[in-house]
Amino acid sequence: MKNTVYFLLFLIIPGWSLAQTTDVPEGNDAYHIMDRIEIKAGALAPFHTAMKPYDRQDITHYTIRQDTTGDFTSKLDDWDFRYVYRDNNDCLEINSGDISRYRWSMEKNYTDSDSVFYKPELNVAKSTTSKNAYYQLSKKPIFKHFYKTPANLFELDKDNFKLRINPIIHLKFGRESGDSSIIFLNTRGVNVRGNVDNVLWFNTTIYESQARFRQHVTDGIENGTYPAVPGAGFYKDYESSIFNITNGYDYLRGNGYLAARISKHVNIHLGHGRHFIGNGMRSLLLSDYATDYFYLKLNTRVWKIHYQNIFAELAADHLSGGADRTLPKKYMAAHHLSFNNLLPNFSIGFFESVVFDRGNTFELQYLNPIIVYRIVEQAVGSPDNVIAGIHYKYNFLKHFSFYGQLVMDEFVFGEVFGGNGWWANKNGYQLGLKYIDAFGLDHLDLQVEHNTVRPFTYTYQNKTANYTHYNQPLAHPLGANFRETIVKLRYQPIPKLVVSGRVTYATFGTDTDSTNIGQNLFLDYKTRTSPTNTDPDYGHKTGQGVGNQLLIGRATASYQLRHNLYVDLDYEYRSRSSDDLNLEYTRNYIGASIRLNIADRVVDY
Repeated sequence: MKNTVYFLLFLIIPGWSLAQTTDVPEGNDAYHIMDRIEIKAGALAPFHTAMKPYDRQDITHYTIRQDTTGDFTSKLDDWDFRYVYRDNNDCLEINSGDISRYRWSMEKNYTDSDSVFYKPELNVAKSTTSKNAYYQLSKKPIFKHFYKTPANLFELDKDNFKLRINPIIHLKFGRESGDSSIIFLNTRGVNVRGNVDNVLWFNTTIYESQARFRQHVTDGIENGTYPAVPGAGFYKDYESSIFNITNGYDYLRGNGYLAARISKHVNIHLGHGRHFIGNGMRSLLLSDYATDYFYLKLNTRVWKIHYQNIFAELAADHLSGGADRTLPKKYMAAHHLSFNNLLPNFSIGFFESVVFDRGNTFELQYLNPIIVYRIVEQAVGSPDNVIAGIHYKYNFLKHFSFYGQLVMDEFVFGEVFGGNGWWANKNGYQLGLKYIDAFGLDHLDLQVEHNTVRPFTYTYQNKTANYTHYNQPLAHPLGANFRETIVKLRYQPIPKLVVSGRVTYATFGTDTDSTNIGQNLFLDYKTRTSPTNTDPDYGHKTGQGVGNQLLIGRATASYQLRHNLYVDLDYEYRSRSSDDLNLEYTRNYIGASIRLNIADRVVDY
């Protein structure tokens, strides 16, 4: 595949002319802020929010546009806007095509003890470019060169070169009931991003981590259906005499890409990372749960349409414990067509992906960016695993957003409504609702989401074509054969403090050593067994097999000491009941962490 990519780049590079900015990192506060702004504005954002990660320039210009409307007047709204400006100050240079919407005044306003804030007024713009509007400077830089602005350890702005360098730190410590050893995470890393000649944008991030996880995560790594460190790739065992740790893990994660614009409406990314399609907490189409992968991505944005192509190289297996071998490869081709405002405040998208194995060779027919993959798959002999689906979102009353997804792996129309539980009715759905400023309280935000996926969805005849990467699902972390409901409440009483609560209830069925009831994505669906011990093709229902019920309650308080530097306190209650009494447990966890320029990843399963 790499040779093909290089050839494509050779053809494309001469056409690069306009800048494409870097992406907003996963878990960044801007994602929640964009949800709030879009819903409260009563009109969809000009970018398509179901496609993540977001582009920094998109969210910055959209925030400026809404900030000038006068509809966002609370102190907390102003804090949200300032967060976006600080975090994306390399995108505050507005071109003449955009500036007609924004009118600047350069009067300095001191907003706190740490920074100077350039606040615009609504007057006539006096130039075609404004570089300092909304730009914040630190009042006391470190040694005059570091943290000259609140967000960046080091930054450089030249006519032909921009650079941002930031450290990444995440230190977490906690205790879990029934465990005499400490739970900890020690992550250090660095992020470097910038652009050259406003033609080529680059971003690279590398993290090194040592961790001892909570028991449900360790059980999953050692004995679970998906034996891998969640969100990571290669890992090794880790021991620490200081903390008396013998069952920890050491792992390294990195991602990076080059981005450029081919034309006014088309851009390209080449890199190593992951993607998320949807508007919910989960995605049944493509999520960022698995570790990073090599990809080539094309984005075409024109009128109300955003069309995205992703060509990716995946790992059909994983490495652990220091093994030295080449991983078997498989490949994914995906395209996603999204429409905004075909009806007011309504968006809809169509997704299709195919996962296949050709013995470490890419199937060139899947490089066609505008064909239906099912047609190609049938043309080459139907040897591959095609996933299709839709997602939708409707914002209303400036407080609510209703969203959902439908995923289809395989079905026969006559069997869908037959009521016989045909095994190949492989599908799932999501329903969700967001409610911002709930019950009239500023920045009290409520979200409710339900996900259901039938048995055998995402599975295939062999391991090299199932919907996984590096032993991790590419969609929902539970794989298949489950129902899940999540309720999340988030409240920001003052600008720097966020308190949140989250309750998750899931029911799912698991296999025994002698059964395949459709939860394990790595099992060949030809080995399926019937829950009624009769015809293996019929009688299948969601949650079949060894029944499990999992209840998780989580409370978090997070205080922002300075930009992107957080102190967190966490409490979590977990209770699992099961038909297999050996799987039952009840546990409590309490922990604290400090993190800089990184989100706290929640691992529910």
